[in-house]
Amino acid sequence: MNARDYAAFTETLTRTLERDPRVLGLMSAGSMAGQTHQPDEWSDHDFWVVVEPDAVAWFKAHREWLPGSDRIVLYVADTVTDGVTAIYESGHLAEFAVSDRDGLQRARLNDYRLLVDRAGLAAVLERVERATAAEFQTAIRDDASLLGRFFTSLLVGTGRYRRGEHLSARQFITVLSLHALLRLIAKHIPAEQPAALDNLDPLRRFEMAYPQIAGEINALLRLDLDRAAAGLLDLAERLLRDRVTGYPDDAARALRQTVLAEVDEA
Repeated sequence: MNARDYAAFTETLTRTLERDPRVLGLMSAGSMAGQTHQPDEWSDHDFWVVVEPDAVAWFKAHREWLPGSDRIVLYVADTVTDGVTAIYESGHLAEFAVSDRDGLQRARLNDYRLLVDRAGLAAVLERVERATAAEFQTAIRDDASLLGRFFTSLLVGTGRYRRGEHLSARQFITVLSLHALLRLIAKHIPAEQPAALDNLDPLRRFEMAYPQIAGEINALLRLDLDRAAAGLLDLAERLLRDRVTGYPDDAARALRQTVLAEVDEA
């Protein structure tokens, strides 16, 4: 979606919801908020609609209040969470939540902007933003926990790869271990563009913050899974061994000498 159409979508959405007395607020998030990152042609519309309690079900079940609703080709409202997904025939994506005022406290935020506020939501969002930041600091505080997750995921993933469970192995090696590794890199290695980092998803814009390291990781992820695991272990040792207090040399040695040994022999 080009910049003009993107802005028009946002404006139409805002005007429509402003006219509805059941709507208490509209919060844009991510690039839609236009704070640290501006939307580009690949950006979706990410927002949260706050409505009266008895209107939540209606807004989740109906799509006619969305801009260009006649061009929606897939509309899915999660029956468990607040989330709704709408895909347009152009390929544009709108991902949003609908809740009452209390439900807004379930949000996790970094960039956001209030577009409609009839219920004093600014104070609620400030608390949610602080809680999100606090959760992030807790998540990265313990190096031992992150390293444990990294090593364990490589170990389990490589074992499953050897067993022939390649789908499960891919999840452990290329997702779970990678999340822990990127958290550690962001914590201990200065970024070229620190503002690019995302405290909700460590994979987001990592290439902007660490272009060289990201290039190395992407090259490793193109390899067979056992070789990717061995490469990630080597990378972690090179980048973090002298930066992280208590780096588990014995665990790295054990991992290399057992499940990763066959890589070196191949």
